[in-house]
Amino acid sequence: LLIRTELTSPFQAITSDMTELKFRGGKAYLCVHKDAFGQIVYGWKLGLTMETQLVMDSLKMAISKITRLTGGISEKPILHQDRGSQYTGHRYVQAGLEFAKMSYSNPGTPTHNPGQESFFGRFKDEWKDEIAEIETFEKLEKFVKNKIKYYNYERRHTSIGLINPYKFTKSFLGNRSF
Repeated sequence: LLIRTELTSPFQAITSDMTELKFRGGKAYLCVHKDAFGQIVYGWKLGLTMETQLVMDSLKMAISKITRLTGGISEKPILHQDRGSQYTGHRYVQAGLEFAKMSYSNPGTPTHNPGQESFFGRFKDEWKDEIAEIETFEKLEKFVKNKIKYYNYERRHTSIGLINPYKFTKSFLGNRSF
């Protein structure tokens, strides 16, 4: 659905993916749910395993934030991800369908989710030295939280007019704050 849909505003399509982060204390997995148009990260979760609960927690955070921001969306957004078992399992699909229309990349085509690939590529490239030095999972989680906050509220994006995702998304919400 995502590649066949013309996006014109935030809240139309939410994409998700996960990536591995290697740190001094081992490795962890980061799952993110972000807006395909407005670029804001609505939900994220860091875990030591890439099990279904990781994507469920990220989705739950995303739905909560979107609902809080909009007061509820009248039309279901597209929820797009790859075909990993975490995304195709019953729990995730059931939760996703209550909120959105499900969309999946074709097998082996990361180009069907370019926003996520770009997000993770830049995240890991910009912060790789700092991530590599982190000693514990707890410190990594705090680091990721701070960097996602930076990404949402400070980092400027060329795709949205060189402003941050918060400001861009807020412009579509009027006076509502989040």
